[in-house]
Amino acid sequence: MAPMAAGWSETWRVLAYTLAIALAFVVLGRLEMGAMSMFGVDNRLARGDVEPKSAEMALAREVEQVAGRSRDALAQAPGRRLATFRLGYEVGYASTFVGSFANSDVDVQAKVHAIGEAHLAIARAQAAAIGIGAVDILPARTLSDYVALNERFEADENGVAMRIEQAVSPLHRHLYLLGALVGGEAADVESSGGKRSQPPGSLIRRHATLAGVDRALWLPLALTPRATAPAQVLENYRAALNALAADLAARDAAPPTR
Repeated sequence: MAPMAAGWSETWRVLAYTLAIALAFVVLGRLEMGAMSMFGVDNRLARGDVEPKSAEMALAREVEQVAGRSRDALAQAPGRRLATFRLGYEVGYASTFVGSFANSDVDVQAKVHAIGEAHLAIARAQAAAIGIGAVDILPARTLSDYVALNERFEADENGVAMRIEQAVSPLHRHLYLLGALVGGEAADVESSGGKRSQPPGSLIRRHATLAGVDRALWLPLALTPRATAPAQVLENYRAALNALAADLAARDAAPPTR
């Protein structure tokens, strides 16, 4: 019996070390983001102020490539920009909101999942309109899963971005990813009443630029607010989101151009 007891003891020790390491990385990541926010680095990255010239040129070339690869598809089947963005937004919102309560009591989780399902219902309606099949949240059952949600969307863990690109165009792929990033941030802003806001600015900048979204529309969604009352943060975020949605709807309604 002694060897078995020793084996269990070693197993729990390894698990404890693994958890401690995972938590350490999470805490380190939070500290790094906090430091970047404190010194304004996050907003400089969002604006592209610290981007090397070579990176700017590479992004500009990628914009041309995405536009070129999307031109014929947009001419043949124009529109669906708002539906694609909304799909990403709702999946990003639901994934972040549900994931943030993963360790809560059963009663709390039941209420949270109901809210998540309401957002998913909208996402599924958009997916049906686009014709890409079923969609679901990115599950975040652990703290590390939750913290890595943006990276997991970037990696297209659920394959939705690839399906959108195949069904519509590469430009729509980036609209979906932009929506997922903005939706995840919206879940934090809304659930905290504007007290918590730290958007993934550089990623929002990248996907918005590749999707052809005007800088004046995406920049307010990419910047971390400074010295702003929570209620105003919430109001500003909603206004910026509505402005972007209105622009996408207007572009959907415009006649296609070649």
